[in-house]
Amino acid sequence: MQEETKNLICLNDNSNEELFGKPEKYDYSKYTTLKDIDFDEELIKKFRPIAQKLNLSQSSFDALMDIALEMSQKQNAIYEKDDETKLQEKVREYNEMLTQDTQMPSQNSIGFREYMKTADLAFNTFASQELKELFKKTGLIYHPELIKMFNKIGTLAKEDALPQTKKPAVKELTPAEILYGRRDNN
Repeated sequence: MQEETKNLICLNDNSNEELFGKPEKYDYSKYTTLKDIDFDEELIKKFRPIAQKLNLSQSSFDALMDIALEMSQKQNAIYEKDDETKLQEKVREYNEMLTQDTQMPSQNSIGFREYMKTADLAFNTFASQELKELFKKTGLIYHPELIKMFNKIGTLAKEDALPQTKKPAVKELTPAEILYGRRDNN
């Protein structure tokens, strides 16, 4: 029976590779070295007994793994596309909120450009690179509340009204004070 099935499948395949005849252990090392692929050892552990039960050869095992890998890559591409679409929708929503915000100057005005320039100055001055990337990745860089916050920070920075973040200058000690401690004359 197995030989008949093997021959029927081989009719469509011109290669002389064996479809059946499980190896002692399946070699899946070529899949563990692929870049941009998270290799899931647990799924392989689930798949291996099924492949053995079906008496799949290494080439049949590889063919099924290739199909699973291709399906996974297509699914990931769909998810990435969905994420990008969702991000674009969020950015549109934030832009709409920005145009409707009564606390903001009109978008076509010089005041708006100055407002944004001040916010941008503060954003570029005070936000770390990681924070900038996070805001850009999530679309929050376009959120009106974030823009307002950075505008306030920028305004305070322009007015030199930011609280001091530097430590006060420390009086340098003399060599004697370093060795014997400082004497207070109080």
